[in-house]
This record gives sequence, structure tokens and C-alpha cells, in this order.
Amino acid sequence: MPHLLILLNLVLSAFLTGLIWFVQVVHYPIFRRVGEREFIRFQEAHQYTTGLVVGFPMAAEFVLSLALIAHRLPGKGAWLGYGAGLCVLVVWGITFLVSVPIHAQFVSRGFDAELIGRLVGTNWLRTAAWTVRTGLLACLLWWSIKQRVDSPVGINHWKVEKQK
Repeated sequence: MPHLLILLNLVLSAFLTGLIWFVQVVHYPIFRRVGEREFIRFQEAHQYTTGLVVGFPMAAEFVLSLALIAHRLPGKGAWLGYGAGLCVLVVWGITFLVSVPIHAQFVSRGFDAELIGRLVGTNWLRTAAWTVRTGLLACLLWWSIKQRVDSPVGINHWKVEKQK
């Protein structure tokens, strides 16, 4: 069970990490190239379509992160799990306290180069948090598998017993 839970967390985190890197490097910088007349309609379309793509994965990631923390992994696994959970809180905090309000300001005010700069700048924090989360979960999966392999009932024990 913990391997599957960790793997599901890792898959969602890796998907969202790839997506946020695309948004950070490609999509958000394009905001500066949208004409002022089209900007509000562009922003409304952006918010709607982005919500369709990230809504469910982010919600699932949040729930799976809580499940991982509730699983109470021992030792190093606990710290990796808590760190990954903390990264989710950072992402959600920045998303709903910073990014969503900036997008709402775009809809009401239209094109604003300074606001675009603030969006791109603060989004680096989400990008970093998701990237770190994915790394922590990859380490956690490796650690979890290694614990299983090195345990008395794991693969290494079987090999030793077989050789005797």
C-alpha cells in the first residue's frame, strides 16, 4: 500500500511539475504579447481552460498528500513525506493567496505589465515547490522500495537464504 500511495503522489506531482514549468517558461511570458484589446478575453479563457486542466489533479494531489502523511511512514520516510506535504501547502497558498487574485485583477483591469511581472516572479515559488516535491517523492519511493528490499522478508533475504 505505501508504495502505491507514494507512486500516485509522485505521478501527480511529476505531471503538475511539468505543467508548471511549461506555464512558467512559455505560457506566462506570452501574457506580455497579448494585445491590450484582447487581454481581458484572453485572461478569462486562460482562467477557464487552466481550471479544467489543473483543478482535478491539484485536488487529487492534496488528498493523496494528506493520505501519505496519515500513513505515518517511519524514520526518513516520515520526513520526506512531511516535506512533500509542506510543498503542497506552499503551492496551494501561493495559488490561492497570490496567483488567483492576480488573475482576477487582470480580468477587472486588463493588461498590466507590472502585474504580469509579479505573476511570473511569484510563480517561481510554485515552480520550485512542485519541483522539490517531485524530488522528495522520488527519494521517498526509492527509500520505501529499498526498505522493503533490505528487510528480513525482502529480496536480499531471499537471496541469502537461497545461497545457504
